[in-house]
Parts: sequence; C-alpha cells; structure tokens
Amino acid sequence: MASKPVLPTATLPFSSLPLDPLGPPYNAWGRYGSSDQLGTLNMLVPSVVAAAARTEIRTGTRVSLDWPLNKPIHPNYGRDRLKHVIRRKGPEGRVVNDDLLEFNTQISSQWDGLRHYGYLEAKQYYNNTTDEQLHSSLALGIDVIVSSGGITGRGILLDYVSWAEANSVQLDPLASTSIPLAHLQRVVASYNITFSPCGGDILFIRSGLTAAFDKLDDSSQHMLSKRPTADFAGVEATPEVLKWLWDSKFAAVAGDMPAFERSPPGGEGVCCLHEVLLGGWGCPIGEMFDLEALAEMCKKEARWSFFVSSVPLKVPGGVASPPNAIAIF
Repeated sequence: MASKPVLPTATLPFSSLPLDPLGPPYNAWGRYGSSDQLGTLNMLVPSVVAAAARTEIRTGTRVSLDWPLNKPIHPNYGRDRLKHVIRRKGPEGRVVNDDLLEFNTQISSQWDGLRHYGYLEAKQYYNNTTDEQLHSSLALGIDVIVSSGGITGRGILLDYVSWAEANSVQLDPLASTSIPLAHLQRVVASYNITFSPCGGDILFIRSGLTAAFDKLDDSSQHMLSKRPTADFAGVEATPEVLKWLWDSKFAAVAGDMPAFERSPPGGEGVCCLHEVLLGGWGCPIGEMFDLEALAEMCKKEARWSFFVSSVPLKVPGGVASPPNAIAIF
C-alpha cells in the first residue's frame, strides 16, 4: 500500500494502478492515506468547489435531479417498492400529520456509497476494508460523505440521447446494450465539453431511462421487473473506460441507468465498474437520476456544465441514499 497520501488534486497515471500491489486489480488504496473513507471525493477541496460556484452559477435557475421516490412503481433486481403511510397526530380533525417511509435505498435515484459493492472475489471493500470490519463498525458509511460536505461541485452532462438521435445511433435504454467509450468521447467533442484540469468534476450520462419508464403503463412496468435478467443499457465496462474515468479525474459518476454500467455485463474485455469505482477508488456511483429536465435546461442555456449540490441522508453506516440533488445554473 502507498506509504503516504497523495495530494487530492495530484495527477497519478493510470499505469500506476494498482497502488497496493497485494490488492485486487486497478485499486487506488492508500492514495489518500490508509484510513481514508472518502476516496475520489477528496478532490472536492474548498478551492475546487468555490471555483465551480463562481464559474457555473450565473442565473440561479435550479433543476431537481431526483426521480420521485416511488419510481419505478415496480422496482427491478428483486427489491421492494416504497411504503408511505401518513399518520394523523392526535384526535380526528386535528390538522397535524407525520409520515412513515420504508424503502430500499436502491429502488430509485441513489448514490451507491462505499459499503454497497466491493471486489467480489477478493471480498474486500475500499482501502482494504474487509466484510467483517464493515459489519462490525460504521466504516465507509454514507454519513462520511455528508459530514464532508456532500457531493458538491461542477457537474457535467453527457447527453447521449440527444447525440444518438442527431447521429442516427440506435438506443434502447430498456435493453442490455453498451454505451461505447468512443461514443461518449464523440459527445464530449460534439458539445465542446471540457473537464476541469485540476479534477473534481461530477459526471452525468443521460441514456433516456427515466423517460422510457414513464411512457410505460403499469402492466408493462410490472412485466419489465419480472424479466429473467435486469436488461438495461449502460456504459461499457472495459479497462479503456476505467482509464478514461481515471484520467478525467471525476469526483463521482452518475447516470439515469439502473446500474450506470451495462446490465448485465457482456462483451469482450469486460470488467466490473462497480468493483473498481466503489471498491478500488472510493468513487460514488449515481443511478436512476432523472436527467430529463436537466438536459432541457442545458439545451436552453447552450452549456453542459452547472453547479451540483447533493446531500445524501446522514445515516451512520449507511450503504446508499437518495441524492437530494439539484443542478444550479
């Protein structure tokens, strides 16, 4: 493992991975110290966040990035739907209510925290945290992200839907297909998007998933959740994508896809982005964000960067959380 932490905005070549030679592939364990629990969010130092606020907040227009917590109506991957009960406080006629929520944090818009997924074969989470340590402590909890200020900084939207339509590229977000790295790079070039050289951008990729779901009736959504496999479009899971993400120095990555990467994985040279991003780099993964209104605002403003403020639920030892995210223009 690395003997001492690297400065948050320092550049390390992808070829330097794995940093811990005894650990699993592509790990960056020790980059920010052996006891670090923030991973790539360490790049969101005050100067980076302040610069993002100065350059990106111009009109004050805000756009929610959360899909409603009760969507999809029939969750995939065998998860239970939201249960919401409104309870009157006091006698009949007293106009005071509480509400009770019971939900799996993975059913709708969410940030996967560092407790969600580790290296499956090695049975290790970020920074060489074992499964036993995870279940006997609060290590790597989602609350650590909140205590550090949330996932807040410069956001970038790669509107793959609009690019695909303009370039006659077939796209079905409800089928297991890969979004190729070459296409994402062409989106970046087509929209003249630049990434912050010092790092810390928060990446969003739009596949059109939430819009496709919203067009289905209840019966069709139910049938979708009962398919033998959860087939959805997502980013191709290859070492080349890992290198692109690493070299771009993103603080976090997200999309409207249920798994961000293709689900289930398939194709040649496939790796697991969840293993490396969460377990190897400590990089939060956002899934099922509602990016439709964001895409419209980006088109209206003719820019694909904005300020993001996302503060997950402060649950000690939490695995994941709704993002509670807004984009500010």
